[in-house]
Amino acid sequence: MNNQPKLMFASDPREPRSGCVCVQNLQPDLVYHLHARAQSRSLLQSILRVRVVKPEEPGGEELPDVSGRYKVLESGLQFIPHFPFERGLKYRAVFDPRPLGASFTAEPFDQEFLIPSEQKVRALTTVTHVFPSCGLLPENLLRFYVCFSNSMQRGRALDEISLFDSDGRPVEDALYRPPVELWDRTMRHLTVLLDPGRLKRWVGPNVELGPPLKVGQEYTLEIGSGMIDLFGRPLLERFCKRFLVGDPVREPIAVESWKILTPMTGSRQALVLMFMNPLDCALVLHTITIGSADGSVIDGQVVVDQHERRWSFTPTSPWGAGVYHVRVGSSLEDVCGNSITGPFDRPLRKEPHLATELNGSLLIFQLI
Repeated sequence: MNNQPKLMFASDPREPRSGCVCVQNLQPDLVYHLHARAQSRSLLQSILRVRVVKPEEPGGEELPDVSGRYKVLESGLQFIPHFPFERGLKYRAVFDPRPLGASFTAEPFDQEFLIPSEQKVRALTTVTHVFPSCGLLPENLLRFYVCFSNSMQRGRALDEISLFDSDGRPVEDALYRPPVELWDRTMRHLTVLLDPGRLKRWVGPNVELGPPLKVGQEYTLEIGSGMIDLFGRPLLERFCKRFLVGDPVREPIAVESWKILTPMTGSRQALVLMFMNPLDCALVLHTITIGSADGSVIDGQVVVDQHERRWSFTPTSPWGAGVYHVRVGSSLEDVCGNSITGPFDRPLRKEPHLATELNGSLLIFQLI
């Protein structure tokens, strides 16, 4: 159970402007002091502030506080605006307990939220994909990517994302719980790691507990509906990904084993790469580029499909005759964290292959 304080915007999905800002999971002594000072609106305002964030002023420091009233709850503090929040505006709430005195020295934390405009379709948020997309995953799987249809708020993954065995029992200590949730900049893609310490052989947690997943067993990754989007709304429904565990993959990515399906000269047919094992869906989109013989990068569209085993590149302009280079960045990994320089749990090398680590790998093909 996550007992860390949470700052969040909550509203009725049918009328987001009616929302309020809440701080939950506060320590009892802090709540006691809030109750004792509940009549001091100016003090509560200095502890929980809500302001409009202007694009040209990301911090919103020069804007006045949103006017509202405060309510001390059993384990938190609530801010209710005097007037409904404005549609199309972004707000920032900041919780800072330090004005209560020297006993409360924790660093302040904040949360931004947006009230959708009436013109926008306010469809409830769903989980659109979970990667790897295959239903058979290796025993030493390193990570999942959970993708949402709208931007999300932080602070709910610990409670809402769980791994269950085939009997519906939680798998203890399988998922790594980082101090800060691993969201991308859009807040629509969350990285969920399996415990790396249990994946690396010969490391303490692996020796004591073994790997998080067991070959031949079935599991379910569940994303609960309690995940909250940027508009303060829960998910439309929970999402479950069921999968079977197969043998581990502990070899480096063998670029030389990839199958290349070349296009016809003068066409805009896709160049296709086929992989032996599924690759990391996020990294494979950005670590493979196509260049001409003179070193210039060719523009085009990339699609990754067939459970992250196929990479297709459609050029902006038709292919010309000549020699082409497929450049593979050294940061590319498969779903187990193995890279082109070695397996994920390899021992430390005394003499690293710096040329490969800096320059990556290269494939060459020619069109006539």
